[in-house]
Amino acid sequence: MSDFEQDGFEERRENREGRRRRRSLVRTTGILQNNQAVALNVHVELVNLNLDEVEVRVQVLNWGTAVTQTNPVSTALDVTQFLLGNTRTAFNATIPASNHYEVRLTVAGNDENVLINTYGRTAVGGGIPNGYVVLNSEFTTVEIENCIF
Repeated sequence: MSDFEQDGFEERRENREGRRRRRSLVRTTGILQNNQAVALNVHVELVNLNLDEVEVRVQVLNWGTAVTQTNPVSTALDVTQFLLGNTRTAFNATIPASNHYEVRLTVAGNDENVLINTYGRTAVGGGIPNGYVVLNSEFTTVEIENCIF
């Protein structure tokens, strides 16, 4: 068997000691910044275009204000749930002024028929400041070790 095998939406690889490492494909906005003078309400919308339900994990990570930050300083949102077929759902998280943040989506089976859009608002139901929209096509897919679904 090679050092790589596919296991659902998680990939497993062996490290030098022969232990298997869990790796997941994650869609991410990359690091964004709330450069507003007020907290930003990060609004995330998902739609499952499949007929069947699919398990999803949505995260909004707060990367803080430091120029160099090793890990997120907090998790503003971390939800894992089943999204029924042909269904839309939304989530919100608050990011303080001047903080950097990231929106992540992990989908069981790496299903591409689950779409995500995110945008920032200065208040729940408020307007969207220019530059705070990330569309589904603008998310990047990365492979993250130990990102347990």
